[in-house]
Formats: sequence, structure tokens, C-alpha cells
Amino acid sequence: MPKLLTPLRALLTTQFLSAFVDNMLLFIAQAIILRDHYPSYYLSMVQSMYLLSYILASPWVGLYADSVPKARALLTGNLVKLAAPILMLLSVNPALSYLCFGLGSVIYSPGKYGILPCLTSSEKELMQANGWLESTTIIAVLGGSVAGGWLSDQSVEMAALVGVAIYGLSILLNLQIPNNTTTCQVPYAHAGASFFGDLQFFFSNQAGRFSVLGSAYFWSVTSILRLAIFIWAPLALGLTGNTPVSMLVALIGVGIAIGAFAAPHVVSIKTYRRAIWFGAAIGVMMLIMAVTTSLPLTLVLMLASGILSGMYIVPVNTLNESVGESSIGAGRGIAVQNFAENTCMLLATGIYTMMTWAAIPITIIIFGAGIVFLILMFHLWRLTKAPVRQQEPDR
Repeated sequence: MPKLLTPLRALLTTQFLSAFVDNMLLFIAQAIILRDHYPSYYLSMVQSMYLLSYILASPWVGLYADSVPKARALLTGNLVKLAAPILMLLSVNPALSYLCFGLGSVIYSPGKYGILPCLTSSEKELMQANGWLESTTIIAVLGGSVAGGWLSDQSVEMAALVGVAIYGLSILLNLQIPNNTTTCQVPYAHAGASFFGDLQFFFSNQAGRFSVLGSAYFWSVTSILRLAIFIWAPLALGLTGNTPVSMLVALIGVGIAIGAFAAPHVVSIKTYRRAIWFGAAIGVMMLIMAVTTSLPLTLVLMLASGILSGMYIVPVNTLNESVGESSIGAGRGIAVQNFAENTCMLLATGIYTMMTWAAIPITIIIFGAGIVFLILMFHLWRLTKAPVRQQEPDR
């Protein structure tokens, strides 16, 4: 196939299209849940299936991503994700559809981030490429959320068909990404022991520990907010249907795109602990959001939270790639990060499900999430303040 795009632009375009559909799927699943009269807590069960796939597959996907060209890992992940909207189109249980989406995502993720060190030549370029990747992803979150909300309000079948078509285009553009050289990896039969060693290495390395816990803390709390907004928006703001909720999510996406562009100018790999202050500010925004019923103030909070989130997560992800690439391999490092993220997210989703089942007011849940996030940022600051004994990685 003739090369029409530079490698980095091909990656960004493929990622945009893939992430666009990724963010349609939750709204399609919610529409199916409402249409088919599933219980109110079923959306969190759907989300749990996605997280479970990450946890179970993490020991193997990191090895896979480092033992094959990253472009092939991206292609495989996209092909598996394609099954999700097809199953939704066929009215298969949304939890099963989302499990396929999760399996595709866990394969795709190490390739998406792991290929960046292969396409850049310095730490500054790597940080900039991460900013572009995050910004591209968040623009896709914006568009995908709005499209998913609006299309699923019109027709679940139409929304699923659009998802199938866009995934297909992403798969075609994936062929524009060149193959990188690969390294010899441990056998898949030893994946469990190898993955345990990778975990030990990252948690004995101060920068690695920050990247793993920093992302895990962030995504566990934001996963609660993503589910809670479906209940909170109608009660606090009087908004109904998927479309207005998708607009709120999209506004956060605009903010993250801005923050991702700004992050390389504010935080570097050497000054990564500055990200904690942005995390603490996100916690404060959550506390204010929990008690407001003003739509204009909510819009300001959503945009500000997005900007802070972009400035927080870009240096955290860049740090993980840098530590992984210089030690055990970027794919394996990202697999460790994904495992920690999704284990914490599954725990957070389980707690959220129990709280909604117990009819705890949604404002209390959001306020509590803000308090917990502030505590986690303090813990991250304390944990990375003191140096720890460094362990040699097992290649």
C-alpha cells in the first residue's frame, strides 16, 4: 500500500478514528440498556467487563507488543475491537460486547504508546508526541462522545453501523504505520513470572512507581465520575438523554486537549512530580462540582478539570514510556501501567456499583471521590518523596 502519511501522522490518524468509536460504544451500550430494560446498575457491570479484560490479559499483551512490530499490535487490537459494534448491531448482551472491546483495547494500548519512542529521537520529542497523541485522542473523545450520544438517541443500529465503518477505516490507515524492529522476549509460557518481575521492577523504581500509581489513581477516580455523570446530570442540572451528557463529556475533552498541548511547556520528565499539583486541583474541582446546580458553573468546572487532567496525565504517560523503553521494554512497561490502572478502576467501579445499589445520593459519591483523590495525591507525594532501592530489570 503506498505511503500517504508520515509515520507519526499515520499513527495519530489511526488513533483518532479508533478512539472516536471507542467513545461511542459506552453511549451505545447505555442506549441498549435503556431500550432492553436492563437494571440501572448494569452500566457499571458493562464497564467492569472492560476492566476485567485488561487485568486478565496484561501479563501477555506486553510481551506480545514488544515481540511483534507495534503496528501489528495496533492492527490486531483494532480487529478485535471491531467485534464490539458488530455484536451490538446483532443485539448481543452489551456486557459481552464490551468485553470484546476491552480485549481489543488491552492489545492496542501498548502498541499505541510503545511505538512513540520508535518515532521520536529525544525526550523533548517524546513529550511533544505524547501531547499530540493525547490531544488527538481527546478530540476523538469529544467527537465520539457527541456522535455516540446523538446517534444512539436516534437509533442503536445506526450508531453501531457508523462504529463498524470508522473502525474499518482505522484498520486501513493502520497499514500506513511502518514496522519497527523487535527484541527477543521471554516465552509466553513464562509470562506470569515475567510480569510479576516487571511489577517488582516498576515499584522499586521511583519514576516507574510514580508513573504506575499516578495513572492508576487518576483513572480509578475518573472512572467513577464517568459513570456518575449519567445520574448526576439529570438530577443536578435537569439534563436528560444521552446527547446533553455527551456534550459535558466532550467539554472535558476540549480541556484535556488544551492541557495536553500545554503540558510539555510546564512539566518535563525530570520535573514529573509537578503533576501532583494539577491532580490536587482536579480533586478540588470535583468537590465544587458535587455541590453545584448551576449549568454555567458546571461548564467552567468541566473545562478546567479537563485542562488540569491533560497537564497531569501527559507527563505521567511519558514517564512510563521513558522508564519502560530504557529497561524492560515500552510494551511491557505500559502493560504494567494498564494492569495497575484497570485493577484500581475495577475496584472503584465495584465500590460505585455497591453505593448506587445502596441508594447513596450521587452528590455524596462525587464529593467522596474528590476527597479520596486529594488523599491519593498526598499519598503519591509522600511515596515518591523518599528514594527507594532500585532493582535491575529482568530482560
